[in-house]
Amino acid sequence: MGYWLYYLGFMALTFALQRPWVMVGVLVFVALRPFIPDPIVLARTWGKIRALDAQIAANPANITARRDLAIIWLERLRPRRALELLDEARRRAPDDAELLYLTGLARMRCGDPEGALAPLVRAVELEPRLRYGDPYLAAAEALLMLGRLEEAEDALERFTRTNSSSIQGHVLLSDVRRKLGDAEGANAAIREALDTWKTLPRYRRRSEVPWWVRAWVKHILG
Repeated sequence: MGYWLYYLGFMALTFALQRPWVMVGVLVFVALRPFIPDPIVLARTWGKIRALDAQIAANPANITARRDLAIIWLERLRPRRALELLDEARRRAPDDAELLYLTGLARMRCGDPEGALAPLVRAVELEPRLRYGDPYLAAAEALLMLGRLEEAEDALERFTRTNSSSIQGHVLLSDVRRKLGDAEGANAAIREALDTWKTLPRYRRRSEVPWWVRAWVKHILG
């Protein structure tokens, strides 16, 4: 199977090199990918948006519908629309840990990492194991945007303790440690990522493949 993958990869590269417009298209797609919603997400959520809008119109106090609709707008890379819904929901449930986490995530994706931290911290104060530690991961991302590496390392260590099966968490922890000059700690995090990969069930591996590739490359390059 491995040889077939090499062969198909070589054929795809040959095809692309013979057609420069293909290479340009790939580069443009890669550059714009963070701003383009997944087509599968668009198709999957189209009907749900109408249904949730109708529920909110029928019952303005429906916090669950607002939360679910905010999650969809986050998936569609529309964090400002999500934040409006979350702010409305939190006025009715200010200490809901899930709403606080989503608010922090939306603020960070709106370009406000500083404003994201308070709701994320409050979310884990209320529910330390919420979403298997995702608030710690979001906080780490916000702290990295702010250049606060030591605090980002702490957040990632908390995340990997809460969600030890996340390859992403170990790889990001390695990146932060290397920036802090801790080469030994960075290598240890990569070894942990590769060891963790071996224990993951197949359904979990699909979502972690890009991070496993990064870990494997880092391991090879040392």
